[in-house]
Amino acid sequence: MKVMIGSITLAALLVGPALAMGAAPPTVEVINPSVEYVADYGLPGSGERQFYYPHDVKVAQVGDLETGLGNIFVADSGNNRVERLDRDGSFVYQFGSFGSAAGKFNTPVGIAVDFNYRIYVSEKDNDRIQLFDIRGNFLNYIATGEVNFRSLRDPAGMDVDPLGNLYMADSGNDRVLKFDDRGNFLLEVGGYGTGSGFFNRPLAVAADRDRYLFVADSGNNRIQKFDVDGRPVLSFSQAGVEAPLASPQGLAVDDKLVYVSDGGNNRVCLFTRQGKFVLAFGKKGSGKGEFNNPSGISLDRKGHIYIADTGNHRIVELAVKY
Repeated sequence: MKVMIGSITLAALLVGPALAMGAAPPTVEVINPSVEYVADYGLPGSGERQFYYPHDVKVAQVGDLETGLGNIFVADSGNNRVERLDRDGSFVYQFGSFGSAAGKFNTPVGIAVDFNYRIYVSEKDNDRIQLFDIRGNFLNYIATGEVNFRSLRDPAGMDVDPLGNLYMADSGNDRVLKFDDRGNFLLEVGGYGTGSGFFNRPLAVAADRDRYLFVADSGNNRIQKFDVDGRPVLSFSQAGVEAPLASPQGLAVDDKLVYVSDGGNNRVCLFTRQGKFVLAFGKKGSGKGEFNNPSGISLDRKGHIYIADTGNHRIVELAVKY
C-alpha cells in the first residue's frame, strides 16, 4: 500500500459491459482522484469541541439562517450528546445528556439530517431513534415498539434519500429499515446470513441520487448495494492488491464514488458505485492522515470527507481532488 501523508493517488478504470458482435466500443471512464489531509477537529474530553468516542458525523446538505450550509453534526457517543460545529470546526452548540427520557441519550451512534432541518439520532443502548428540530428540541420518536414484529436492537447508522425517506441499520436484528418522512414504516431488507441480501450486523447505510441503497455489512466484511425495492444488486469487499475490507463501519456516496470507513484496517477506501476499487488512504495511528477505528463518514459539497475517528476522539477532514 502506497501511503503519502497529505496525498495518495491511484487510477481505476470503470469499463462497460463486454462488446457484443457489431456493438459500439464501451465507454471507458478514468477515475483518478487523490485524497489529501485537511484538518482534524476536537480533543478527548467533555467540553466544547471535545469528544469521547464519537461514532458518527453528518454534514448538512441544506442550510437556512439557523443552520448554515455545511454545518457538521457529531454523535458524541461517550458523552451522550450531539455537538454541532461550524464549517471551520468551531463549536456552535450541543444538546442531550445521559438518560432514557425524551431528549436524553444512551450511546448515540448514528445521526442524519433531512431536508426539513430535522435531526435523527439513533441510540445503541436505548434501542430507539429520536427526532429533533435543528436547534436540538425533541420532536418525536421514530420506530417505537415493534417494527415488522421485532423491536429495534442496537440501531446504528442512518441516511436520508432524495425523497426524504429515512434508512436505518437495525444492526442487532441484521436488517435495514426504511421509513417515510413522517416516520411510517415502508420496507425491511435483510435478515441474518452470508448470502446475497442478508446481513451480519450492518452498521451503516447510504442512499445515492438514483435511490440505490448501499449497506456496510460489517460482520460479513463487505458492502452490499440494493435497488429501491430492496433487491440485491451487487456486493464488494476487495480493495485491489490491498487487504480486503474488515468490519466496515461508515458509508457515504456521491455522483461518482462510494466512501467506506474501513474500521478494521484503520483507513478510508474509495470505490466506484459499481464496486470497483479506486484507492485507500490512511493507516493506524494518531497523526495526520492516520486513524484509530474510523466509523461514521460524511461528505460536503466541496468534495471534502469528514470521518468520525472514534478511537482518536476527533473528526478528520480530507479533500478529494480530481
